[in-house]
Amino acid sequence: MKTFALNYTGYKLDYRINLGDEIQTIAASKLLPSLDGYVSRETLNEVMEPCIVSLNGFFMDSPNWPPSNYVVPIPFAFHISKKYEKNICSPEGLKYLNQHAPIGCRDRGTLSILKKHGVDAYYSKCLTLTLDKREAPPINGKVHIVGVTDNLQKVIPDSILKNSVYVNQSKIELPCVPGQTRRDLATHLLNHYKNNASLVITSRIHCAMPCIAMGIPVVFLYSSKKKSDYRVHIIEDLIGINYINESLLFLKNVANYYSKKINWTPNPIDIEDEKNIIKAQYLDAYSRAKDFYVNHF
Repeated sequence: MKTFALNYTGYKLDYRINLGDEIQTIAASKLLPSLDGYVSRETLNEVMEPCIVSLNGFFMDSPNWPPSNYVVPIPFAFHISKKYEKNICSPEGLKYLNQHAPIGCRDRGTLSILKKHGVDAYYSKCLTLTLDKREAPPINGKVHIVGVTDNLQKVIPDSILKNSVYVNQSKIELPCVPGQTRRDLATHLLNHYKNNASLVITSRIHCAMPCIAMGIPVVFLYSSKKKSDYRVHIIEDLIGINYINESLLFLKNVANYYSKKINWTPNPIDIEDEKNIIKAQYLDAYSRAKDFYVNHF
């Protein structure tokens, strides 16, 4: 009985890297009782040998859905974009999901989509929230600004901007980077945050959630035009979202208004109890996958 986590290579992924994908895989690999390797999300429909695969992540902007019947999923922290609902919830896709329900959903938007289609599902949150908490904050830590647009940066005080470290973890353009190299980069980045970040200011959920889990204070900035983006509502549940009307930021007094409303020195939040619940639910989902495998192969 082989167990795999997701690899993000193939299709469009050969020309772009979003380390948030790899961070989700790293979180799964830390929880799985055994791990035999990795399988590309883009080739799950081509798998020809029985296996268990952790399906935590975004599904999916390619036509390679559903997976083959040899793939027994751990359907946890599963995300469907509204844009690709028709693909994921096709008759074939729903048959696959119903066969392996209940489906743990990363966000309430995905939960709503699946329930609308009659699929048994629940709100699992994200595995990146289970990463280990750091022992102590860095003595000489720096503020890290991660994936925040130039426009949204206008609300960040100059005293913070000039001394910050700037990171873009979601739009790395390199051709044909192997999966292990991607995971090594993601591991390096997580360790860097853990050991060096005194505060993270971000608009990226897979920066915010692992940092929250690691005990790093986080400020989340997002455009008010995207209030309906259910991907990020999990952040609202955790620390709140600072929604900014970007169209008015050309006015300095508006930027100052938003800046004064935001707490730039938040404390880290304690999610250890929530972390344990997520871990237990994931292992329950793994046990259900094992039972399915034993009964069908």
